[in-house]
Amino acid sequence: MKRIKYIATIVMACLGFSSCDSVDCTLYNTVLCQMAFYDNNGLSVEITDTLTVTAAGTDSILYNKGLKTHSVGLPLSYHNDCDTLCLRISGRGYELKDIIYISKTNREHFESLDCPVNMFHEITGVSSTNNVIDSVRITSPSVIYNNGENIKIYLHTAAE
Repeated sequence: MKRIKYIATIVMACLGFSSCDSVDCTLYNTVLCQMAFYDNNGLSVEITDTLTVTAAGTDSILYNKGLKTHSVGLPLSYHNDCDTLCLRISGRGYELKDIIYISKTNREHFESLDCPVNMFHEITGVSSTNNVIDSVRITSPSVIYNNGENIKIYLHTAAE
């Protein structure tokens, strides 16, 4: 009888250890649209003043008071076909605003029963107002896990 209890305990312990899952949803489920800043010559630019990005029409702050910014990773909405982002660059005594419009399609992405459903996006178009921004361009339309740069934002240079 002791032998059966001993074997049953070992079997239960083995089953318990083998049932553990190594999926860590918080590490692998971030989908961000990566945007980087450039001058008209295609060289990377650092925004030395304060950059804040909000979702237009809401009180959602997506990126708050960044300094010395080369690029930003921003979440996109799950259900809208077009996202409107407001970029504010401010310094001592001034604030400049531009709006970026991102047209996209959304598709659900199921990873595991342990993780929530995520949304992948396919950028179909991008445009902007032209106060600080000279132009915007799609570099990689697929917004998925750790995809790299999706949008290039070309800024007006001081010489213009």
